[in-house]
Amino acid sequence: MNKIFSVLGNMINLLGAGAGTQGAAAVDPIYNAISTIGPYAMGVVLALGLIYGVILGYKFTQAEGSDEKKTLQKALINGIIGFVTIFILIAILYAIRGPLVDWMNS
Repeated sequence: MNKIFSVLGNMINLLGAGAGTQGAAAVDPIYNAISTIGPYAMGVVLALGLIYGVILGYKFTQAEGSDEKKTLQKALINGIIGFVTIFILIAILYAIRGPLVDWMNS
């Protein structure tokens, strides 16, 4: 895993070296993009997760057969797990954007 981070850091350093003495400027767009998009992305994921959950919950209550209920229950559980995972990953990326840029610049 350290090799992956090392290679990634070397690639960033090469990009920064091409810009002259402005090596730190190579990761500024990344930091700005994460800072700008992060809160909106979390809101969109939460809204879509809520809508998806409500729709599947409604379908679940309207289902008549036990097989259909089991299928919808699995879809609802998988959807919730997926949206929570995506939300957590976006939140972690947003939270570590400062140390990540510092690490890339070192």
